[in-house]
Amino acid sequence: MSKNTVLKGKVRSFGKNLAYSEIGRQVARQLVNTPEENRVRKALNTHGLDNALRRVAGEHLSDGLYFAKLTIKDWRNFNGSPFRLYQNGKLVYGNQIEPPARGFPLEYRNIMVTSTDLRDFSLDIDSPYTLKIGKGAFTTPEQIKYDSQYGVKQHGDVYYSLRGNTKNPKRLLLTFPGFGPSTTRISYAVSYMKALTEQDLHETMMICFQDRYLAAGSYMMVDNSGRPLYDRVKGIIDSFVNKFGILEENMMFFGASKGGSIAISYAEDYEAAHLLLAVPQMNLPYYFNKPFFRDNLFQNSAISTLVQPQEKLLKYFQQARKIDYFYTNDDELSNRSIIEFVKDVPNLTKYRINGVHGAVARTALPSMLNIMRQFLAPMPPSSLSVTQMRQYDEESSTMVQVRVKESSRALPDDNWFLEGSLGRTKFRQIFSNGVPKFMKYLGEDQKLLHAVDDLDGFHSVTAMSANGAIATGTLPEKLNATCVVELATPADKSPIEFDADVPRTYNIIDNNNFEQFEYISSSSSKVGSTLEIRLVDDFKSDSLLNAGSDTRQIFALKINEPTELLRLFIVRAVIDCSLKKVIVSIPESLNSRILFDVQNSTEWDDIEVNIL
Repeated sequence: MSKNTVLKGKVRSFGKNLAYSEIGRQVARQLVNTPEENRVRKALNTHGLDNALRRVAGEHLSDGLYFAKLTIKDWRNFNGSPFRLYQNGKLVYGNQIEPPARGFPLEYRNIMVTSTDLRDFSLDIDSPYTLKIGKGAFTTPEQIKYDSQYGVKQHGDVYYSLRGNTKNPKRLLLTFPGFGPSTTRISYAVSYMKALTEQDLHETMMICFQDRYLAAGSYMMVDNSGRPLYDRVKGIIDSFVNKFGILEENMMFFGASKGGSIAISYAEDYEAAHLLLAVPQMNLPYYFNKPFFRDNLFQNSAISTLVQPQEKLLKYFQQARKIDYFYTNDDELSNRSIIEFVKDVPNLTKYRINGVHGAVARTALPSMLNIMRQFLAPMPPSSLSVTQMRQYDEESSTMVQVRVKESSRALPDDNWFLEGSLGRTKFRQIFSNGVPKFMKYLGEDQKLLHAVDDLDGFHSVTAMSANGAIATGTLPEKLNATCVVELATPADKSPIEFDADVPRTYNIIDNNNFEQFEYISSSSSKVGSTLEIRLVDDFKSDSLLNAGSDTRQIFALKINEPTELLRLFIVRAVIDCSLKKVIVSIPESLNSRILFDVQNSTEWDDIEVNIL
């Protein structure tokens, strides 16, 4: 190698180190937030350096950390299969392969690694790939265009856009984003709520946060270096609150899915604020135990060790905060069997929507816009007339059909609900529109479950329109509650208890399947690596004795017949205990079907089943 080549390499290295120094980063951050018409920005664009400027302006990583971009060439032969990227034999990122956008390569950007030597890396599928590594975050032209379109700006290590009244607002609406597809070219979205007009926001500032961390977001819990983000984001919120003298009761936190979990986290210090949530994830490690997250976010110990959304939400219920919560029974990964059983909480309104996780926000958008517009400019409710009601009972469920007056027919953007009371909690079950439209009914996937829903509590029909209008009418008669079985005991604590010397109950609901488990438990050792679950037909004095030498946690779980929800209890116990080795002991007297369910209950390879 010539001396000239060595010198050029040293100059490039010096220039890169200078660019990524604190001074260089601050200059880049100032430039990246200037208009693109700026003379310097124009010059950088002309020379194709705008992307480099953005990379320099990004987050300052901890020493020894780097961003990586993985491109998998032969993805078609592995479509639908998992892959893992290793650094010196240690997993650094994995996912399940999906087709990229048409005409684009399959890329996974902003994977965190600790080496720049490509020889340290390997892919566990037999496909050609490329790996680029650097100190700056990777982006795409589509992301840059998106950020420009929605006015997203960088403020230190936090990204957001502003809408509405930015001069003298009286209210503050904060939105947090969900996930996009794993192969999207726009990995970092914002909840811009385009349906809200400037007139809607004439007295309100709207802050749309962007979760611009890791490959697709970190729930805004940690930055790319794994450092907690809370103080930095809260500092920005407080700066606007203090600047404009915003009262807490004039603040609303909104998010759907991932955004709902983030909203819960950042509402912590604003007790009088209004929370609007749609299908938030309650326990992140539990939610991450699925194909698209198991080899990336599930492995992030920084996220799993922070306070989980469920813990904060349960505290908010005790504080009687104003909360509107949209959910579906067909989303136990997000719900973790919490919201379904909550009752008698003041200022809480629950909205149960039929459909899968991703359909809830779309279906209930009129209602969520209604709540936002009521927050922005309250409108008095009107009345509607319910002229007829029919009830259809099954062994464990009930379906309802109502008829409203012709003048009360649904508008195109209306959501209609059967409304009831769960103590001090308001509950709304969404209706389907019949033909003709003045008929509203609960279909097969909307039926009321006798073990969960208090038929005695239903009293009216409510229609909510996206424009903020709301109308309510009383049912012509009460639902017949004679068929109701005893309601399930509400879950006071969602996490499974580790030291329960007297029997505890634990509710699980998955779609229309409900089970109430009874268990006792004991922490056997602080250093063991094994979770032991003993299935018993009754609790005896020795149910928790004679633990194995490597057992850290024991559960004796009472079960007398097969139930497909047993696997969910096992998975939840595994996640809560942070253990991966599982021993399940089954008495020979119990049905052999239980053995089948247990053996197929988890994705862990290290599960052992004993027949006693």
